[in-house]
Parts: sequence; structure tokens; C-alpha cells
Amino acid sequence: MAAPLVPLSQQIPGGNPLYESYYKQVDPAYTGRVGASEAALFLKKSGLSDIILGKIWDLADPEGKGFLDKQGFYVALRLVACAQSGHEVTLSSLSLTMPPPKFHDTSSPLMATQSSAETHWAVRVEEKAKFDGIFESLLPVNGLLSGDKVKPVLMNSKLPLDVLGRVWDLSDIDKDGHLDRDEFAVAMHLVYRALEKEPVPSILPPPLIPPSKRKKTVFAGAVPVLPASPPPKDSLRSTPSHGSVSSLNSTGSLSPKHSVKQPPVAWVVPVADKMRFDEIFLKTDLDLDGYVSGQEVKEIFMHSGLTQNLLAHIWALADTRQTGKLSKEQFALAMYFIQQKVSKGIDPPQVLSPDMVPPSERGTPIPDSSSTLASGEFTGVKELDDISQEIAQLQREKYSLEQDIREKEEAIRQKTSEVQELQNDLDRETSSLQELEAQKQDAQDRLDEMDQQKAKLRDMLSDVRQKCQDETQTISSLKTQIQSQESDLKSQEDDLNRAKSELNRLQQEETQLEQSIQAGRAQLETILRSLKCTQDDINQARSKLSQLQESHLEAHRSLEQYDQVPDGVSGTSLPDLATLNEGILLAERGGFGAMVKVE
Repeated sequence: MAAPLVPLSQQIPGGNPLYESYYKQVDPAYTGRVGASEAALFLKKSGLSDIILGKIWDLADPEGKGFLDKQGFYVALRLVACAQSGHEVTLSSLSLTMPPPKFHDTSSPLMATQSSAETHWAVRVEEKAKFDGIFESLLPVNGLLSGDKVKPVLMNSKLPLDVLGRVWDLSDIDKDGHLDRDEFAVAMHLVYRALEKEPVPSILPPPLIPPSKRKKTVFAGAVPVLPASPPPKDSLRSTPSHGSVSSLNSTGSLSPKHSVKQPPVAWVVPVADKMRFDEIFLKTDLDLDGYVSGQEVKEIFMHSGLTQNLLAHIWALADTRQTGKLSKEQFALAMYFIQQKVSKGIDPPQVLSPDMVPPSERGTPIPDSSSTLASGEFTGVKELDDISQEIAQLQREKYSLEQDIREKEEAIRQKTSEVQELQNDLDRETSSLQELEAQKQDAQDRLDEMDQQKAKLRDMLSDVRQKCQDETQTISSLKTQIQSQESDLKSQEDDLNRAKSELNRLQQEETQLEQSIQAGRAQLETILRSLKCTQDDINQARSKLSQLQESHLEAHRSLEQYDQVPDGVSGTSLPDLATLNEGILLAERGGFGAMVKVE
């Protein structure tokens, strides 16, 4: 349920003449009610997508009444202006300042006329070729791509989801949930422009509409209700007739089978409407044969929102000669009936009144199986019967002449159409030539730029090759160094192994030497102890020797004293001397014995 509407005084400026004129178009009788079909028909001319228009309807009709009063219609117009200005479609946006809403051909409640600027497609030829390649790579089915296949391509652009949503709405022109080749090109063009920081429009600009989509507006769910091709009936096409058939006899009386020539009756279709309908006719007549088929006008008729049965009845009224096609006047008559029903609610008649018959057909009898010009009227009076036969003959001749005139006019019209078509072809060829010249210049500029880039790339390639050669030489030198280092390393490893072996041998010798040292130390200690003992003995011997030496000296002195004793000394002194010599000898023996013992 939508939020309640704020007061109208806060939404729409009071007495807005533009909004009043829009309201007058959808409710000319000022009934205070705008039906869903009338409102939808009018709002579609804003160019907004069906999703946005549905949201606008929900906000304008919050109670779900199925129609809009004047206030609700004003709210819808204001919300259309919000959407066209790029604002969010909410009731809070109604108070914003924005330009008024825009509708195509607002003077006609039937359909939006196409802009004259739609003569050139904004998607360039080279862009289209690139986009077609992407289109084919996505494997379209029956020439269409679903949203699931297009989504990854759009997501790769990294654009915000709301921007991608607008791109999809704008590119899906026929609103069938799929993109054909041209619609996909429009989507890619919008994505590329958005990547260049250009805003995505709220309405698809006319130059972006593919040429294949410009002459008709397709509506989802539309089904054919009108003849797609003329039925196999032998009938005459409607062409202006110069003169009318009269059946006066020689006496001035009227034949019962013919009516009196009536004074001219004004046509029910206004001149202004006729001119507008003629413009629509010229855009709809794709084959330029002066007639439109049911297939060509199907979308236009369905755009009115009328039921299929009613549209079929209007077609039958306008196709007065049952040819399966409509001439320009017959098309204008059908459009008039549709306009009367849509804008004023007036139903079309069951049969055409005299003021409804197209002017070009009023003087030409319509073939009828119940009557024929070959039959005369017999009265029983020979003279009158002869006159009647002559009149019938004149009528046949006149009808034959009129038939010839129509055929000539048809031939002239065909020649004129051919000339116009040739002129159009010439204009198109001239335009194409100019476009090709522009494309050629553009291609030449790009070619020059590519030549410059090519020269730069060549220079860069030469630099890269030189660097590659330098790097190759450096790598070769490094490989040689690596090989030399590997050889040195191997030699060093051999030396290291030999040094390790020598170290092990030295360690073993060191161990043996340490053992020998320890054994020598033990022997040395033994020797030192023996030497000490020997030293002690030597010291004792030396002491004894000293004593002996002293004894010897003392003996020597004693001898000297003895020598000095004269021969006549007493006998008592000799025993003392003998004792002294004996002591010296004992001392000497004892000293030598001690020395020998020490040794």
C-alpha cells in the first residue's frame, strides 16, 4: 500500500496552465475521472519505462480505485517530471524544484510522433561491428539474448547496479525481457559512455533509438487483430474520381436504381486532425505504396488501449472496399474513430453515414453482388427500354473510363512514389557518402595515429631487443662465473677433505704425543726423584769430602809439624804420630767407601 498523498497545494503550484492543458486532453468533458487506459496512453508518451510508470500509478492512485481524479493526475504529472529530471520517484520528491514534464506530441492522445532528429543513429559503424561480435559470442537464441546472458557483460563494467538497471530499461525498447542485436548495441553504447563519466539519461534520446525501432512502438503482449495482408478479393483501390455517375434518361427522369446527386457534404474528420493523421500515415507506410496494411498499423491501433473487437470493427468500417489495406483517407477515418473513443468515449457507428465516407469515394459506386451495371431497367415501353439500355451502355462506358482514369492515376502515383523513393535513396546515399567520408577521415586519423604508435613500438622493440642481448651476455658471463666457481668450489671441497684427513691424522698423533708426554712425565718424575736422591747423596758425599779435605789438611799440617820435629824427640811422641796416620787412612777409606756406595 503506497503512502498517503500529501496535500495538492504542497505538490503542484496552483493554477498551472500546462498541467491544466494536459488534464484537458485526457478528460475533455471534465468528468473528474481519468481511466486507467486513458492515463496509461497519455503517460506512455513521457518515454519512461513501464516499471517507472507503474510506480507512478501506484503513488497517484494509493487507494487502488482504478482511475485518477484531477489531483491524482496532477500528482502523476509531477512524478513524471521527477523521473525525467533524474530524481527518485517518491512523494517526498514532489516538493523539489524541477522543469515541467515533457510528452511527445501532446496535442494527440493517440500516439507520440517521432522527432525529426531521429535520422542518425548515435552508435557508430565501428562500434556496432564490435558490439555485434560481443553479441554473437554470447550465443543468442533466435536473435535474442536473455538477461542472464547479458548480465555478466554489464557487471564486468563495474558500474553501480542502479546505473546498470537504467541501462537495461533503456535498451530493452520493446520491453520483452530480451535484447536483440540493435538493443544490445544501445546497451553497450550506454555502458561505454557511462565509463567515460557521462550520465545515463532517464529517457532514451531519439538519436540512440535504432532505426529499426523508430517507425513503430512495440508493446509487450500485443497480438494481431487486423489483417496482416490483403485478402484475395478483386476490388478497386480508393482513388479520387473526376465526376459522378448519373442515370438520367432522355426525358430527365431518374432511373429507380440510382439516387439523385447530393450536394457536397463536409467530411467528419477535421482538417487539422487529417493533416496530423497524414503525417502518421507517411511514417507508417513503410513500402511507400500509398496504403498501409494491418501489420503496419497494428502497433498504432493497439497503442490506443481499445479492445481487439472494437479495433477490428473500426478497421472494417474504414476498409470500405474490403481490400485488406487502408488508403490515406481511410486511415485518417480509422484514426478519427479511435480518437473519438479514447478522448470522448464515443463509440464508432455500425455503418458509415454520408459525412463519414471518404471524399474520394463519394462519387464512385462500390461494387455490390446484388447489382451490376450490365443490367438495364425494363418498363414495358419500347422507347423507354431503348433509352434505358443506352443509359446503361453509357454508364458502362463511363465506368470503364473512370476505371482507366483510376489506373492512370494509380500508375502516376506509383511513378511518383518511385521517383520519391529514388529521391529518398539519393538522399540516403548522399548522407551515407558523407558519413563514409567522415568515417574515412576518422579512419585516416586513426591510421596516422596508429602509424605513430607503430614507430614508437618499433623503437621500444629495438630497445627491448638490445636489452635482451645485454641480458643474454650477462647471463652467459654469469654462467661462466658459476661454472668457474663450481670448479673452484669442488677443488676447495677436495682440499677441505684432505685437510680434514690431515687434521684427523694430526689429532691422532696429538693423542699419541699426549700419551707419550704423560709417560715421559711419569718417567721424568721418577728420574727427578732419583736425581733428588742422587743429589742428596752427592751433597752428603761433598760434606764428607769436605770433612776429609779438612782432615787431610789437618793431617798435612800434622805432617808438616812432624817433619819439623827433630830426630831426637822422645819415644812418647811416635806413638801419637802413628795414631794420627792411622786415623787419616781410616778417614780416607771411609770417604772412598761412601762415594762408591753412592754410585
